[in-house]
This record gives sequence, structure tokens and C-alpha cells, in this order.
Amino acid sequence: MQPGVAWIIGGGSGIGAAVARLLAKRGWTVAISGRRADKLDEVASAHSTIRPYPLDVTDGEAIAATVTRIAQELGHIDLFIFGAAAWQPMDVGDYAFDKFAKIVDTNYLGVIRVANPLLAQMDKQGGGHFAVIASVAGYFGLPRSAAYSSTKAGLINLLETMRTELAPRNIKVRMIAPGFVKSELTDKNDFPMPFLMETDDAAERIVDGLTQSDRFEIAFPRRMVWLMKTIRWLPYPVFFWLTSKMLPKG
Repeated sequence: MQPGVAWIIGGGSGIGAAVARLLAKRGWTVAISGRRADKLDEVASAHSTIRPYPLDVTDGEAIAATVTRIAQELGHIDLFIFGAAAWQPMDVGDYAFDKFAKIVDTNYLGVIRVANPLLAQMDKQGGGHFAVIASVAGYFGLPRSAAYSSTKAGLINLLETMRTELAPRNIKVRMIAPGFVKSELTDKNDFPMPFLMETDDAAERIVDGLTQSDRFEIAFPRRMVWLMKTIRWLPYPVFFWLTSKMLPKG
């Protein structure tokens, strides 16, 4: 993929901001969106080719208007990356609706709200790349992460469907599944995070995967990916015995 115009939702901090900076460094024009305008302005101030477009992914009308505005001002959207995410550690056995609703509304329904307006724009321009940052946490149900893990699993399933359905329209759907990456979200974690990665390292793997290949799954680090997938493939009696060991003691 040659440099063009990218739009990153969640581009004001963490992985999204690092990806925006790296794409700009490699010659891309990058639109970044998120709720915190000050964070977007901070990222954009370092590169003349990064443009801030404040946006809340729970506002469908604002999303449609932002797609139109970016297309009008920058010409097209060649690469889209959805990186907005809500997460909070939850107590074992806590399935409070309000906690789930916030996470589902951002992580899963945010992508759904973007889909039709953005895909219509990609149809107009003859195609594009539609990428979503899921997580290795979506490979199986993690204790204390019911809301977050289930939204990421739902995204993986959704993107698998979209990959098949949108290919005839020259829209390439990509699924990004990082392990633990240093960010504001992982700073909330109160448990060990194996293979914890630096943000810039994760950004480089994402950008290289998106621009140097057409593969569906961009998952890393490899050791974490294979560990999670191996656990998923275990027979259920073994699987549930193992996941029970992940519960906090006491």
C-alpha cells in the first residue's frame, strides 16, 4: 500500500497516536479522531500532515458528518483504523449492565456506527482498507474481563464476516490483535502482563502489517498469540481447569 490518506479513531493517545505519527513519518496524510480535543491537538502539533477531527464514537450522526468532512477536505480515505477502546478491570462474577453497556457501546457498536458511512465513501472512491484493533483477549473468555474480552471476540467474528462480504467491493478488511501494550488502558491493570510491549514497537508492527501485506490477521507478539490460541484449542474440561487458575486467590 502506497502512502495516501489514513483515518484513525483513537488517534489521540496510546497505540493510535503512535500509529498516526509513524504513518505521517512515512509520507501519509493522517486524520485522527477521539473525544479529547487537547490530546488530538498535541499529536497533530508534531506533524504538519496530521489533522485532528474530534469525535465521539457513540454519536452516529457525528460519525457520518466526520466521514463526509474528511473526504471533502482530504479527498479520500484509503486506510481506516478503529482503535477506540473502553476497558476496566471487573470483579469476578460482576456482570453489571452499566459497565457492560459502556464497553460494548464503544468497542463494538462504535465500529458498527462507522461501518456504513465509511464503506459508502470507500465505494465512491473504488475501495480501501478497513482495519480494526481487536485484541488477543478476544481469542477466549478471560476471567475478570468478561465485557472487554467478549467485545473483542465479537469484533473478530464481525471482521471475519466483513472480510468475505466486502472483498468483491475492493475493500480489504483487516483484524489487528495486539497483546499487552503500554497505554492508559493497561495502566489500569492490577495483574501481571506477560510479554508487555512498548507502544512504538506495537505501532511499527501494525503499520508494517497493514502497508506491506494484505493479510487479514495482524497479531503479535507471536509467543502471546500462540499461547492464547493453544489455550482456545484445548478440550473444554482442560480449558476450564486452566482458566480457573487465572482467578484471583483468596
